[in-house]
Amino acid sequence: MKKIIITFLMFSVSLFSCKKLLDQPPQSQLAASKFWKTADDARAGIAGIYDGIQDMFTSQYIYWGDGRSDNLSYHPTYNDGLPLALNVLTPTTNGADWTLIYATISRANFAIKYIPTIDGIDPILSKDLQAQALGIRAYCYFWLIRLWGNVPMWTEPYEDLSSDPYKAVTPAADIVKNLILPDLQKAFDLSDHTASVVWNLNSGGIAAMLMDVYMYNHDYSNALLWCDNLFKLNRYSLESTANWKNNFIAPTNTKECIWSLNWDFTVDGGNKTSQEIGAGDTNSDFSVDPALWSYYTTTPTDIRGALSVDFKVNNHDKILKYYAASLDKNGNQIYPNSPQANLLFPLYRLADIYLLRAEALNRTGDLANALVYLNMVHTRAGLPAYQASDFADADAMLYGSPVNANGILRERQLELFCEAKRWFDLQRNNIIISIMDPVIRIRQVNKGFPSTGFGDPRKIFWPIDQDVLNANTKLTQNPPY
Repeated sequence: MKKIIITFLMFSVSLFSCKKLLDQPPQSQLAASKFWKTADDARAGIAGIYDGIQDMFTSQYIYWGDGRSDNLSYHPTYNDGLPLALNVLTPTTNGADWTLIYATISRANFAIKYIPTIDGIDPILSKDLQAQALGIRAYCYFWLIRLWGNVPMWTEPYEDLSSDPYKAVTPAADIVKNLILPDLQKAFDLSDHTASVVWNLNSGGIAAMLMDVYMYNHDYSNALLWCDNLFKLNRYSLESTANWKNNFIAPTNTKECIWSLNWDFTVDGGNKTSQEIGAGDTNSDFSVDPALWSYYTTTPTDIRGALSVDFKVNNHDKILKYYAASLDKNGNQIYPNSPQANLLFPLYRLADIYLLRAEALNRTGDLANALVYLNMVHTRAGLPAYQASDFADADAMLYGSPVNANGILRERQLELFCEAKRWFDLQRNNIIISIMDPVIRIRQVNKGFPSTGFGDPRKIFWPIDQDVLNANTKLTQNPPY
């Protein structure tokens, strides 16, 4: 992918090297006007946006989605993941820097502005490329508001040195209302509904994202509506039990994946997330949380355990979910060295959508149909179907209960382990502190620290990276950091 965006990078190279302007560096109007001339320019510009997503997720996918949750704990020997596991983040913690997200937004802003001005481009292609740029911009802001809360909002490319290079934050709710939802709805309308390349944000991915955003807003009727719109594409189905792993190692060979991250180490270099969860040349940053390890290793009927976690490693620190089976003569998994790691993250897949639908139906009182969608994923994992009598009420079905710890959110934890979903599931349902406080207390005691628990509830959000904060005079640090 990177080979085909050299021209694009020539006029946006400062995007990567200059944090001084909040990742919106000055671009000359001449450079932009000379680039956006042909359909190939448009394709290259969109390729640059996908390259930005690769950069965003090559080292932060796990940190932002699972590293602070009850899915992963600190490594028993090394302390790289300790600040996340104990919720002691600082403005210099790895993961606090939003630079690469804003770099991707900047690329999207250029595409959104200039693709409609290209003469001679096929109208269907033009609209579809615009849809991808709009959808990815919305996707980036959706990550930003969930991680940092109120953040600066840029909707135009920064091209003029005379304009103010600094922005104050916009309330997260306003970003959802005025940018994320309108961008996505326009993107769906513009998108080519016949396009289905899994590496691209097509109409299916846009509909899935709209459902996700409406779930975040607790607007369950609209969430169900966009789930229905996704189903109407008649494009997706759950993978079989035997081929569940295709979701992570062969997304083009399954109808379950809606939008997946493309990666080819020969072009993109090794995916650095391998250094956090399992590579052949380095130790991982995290280990599997003991409670989850216990479930996976004592429930062999659940096929997801043995396909997600390497039971043979003593430190419980190798996540094999994203690796095809490659065994040495002793039957041990061989992990590629990090420079050769191809990790194909599913950004949206149908099991995720089914369980979000179960959650929305549960929230609207339709427990019977919520159970149907919960069981579709649960039984695919090799487990017996739940019965209505297993859940005393809607809360028990959603959260589990002291009698039955299982439920929709537990199923999401098991099914979507290390898919950057768990933290946001807890956030969406306002249970981060109730879930994480007792977990963190155990971790603190085990490490010899005082048992203070989660701490200040404002620490649900990340601190702003110190370099970014220093560069923008209109930003103030997220409290209480």
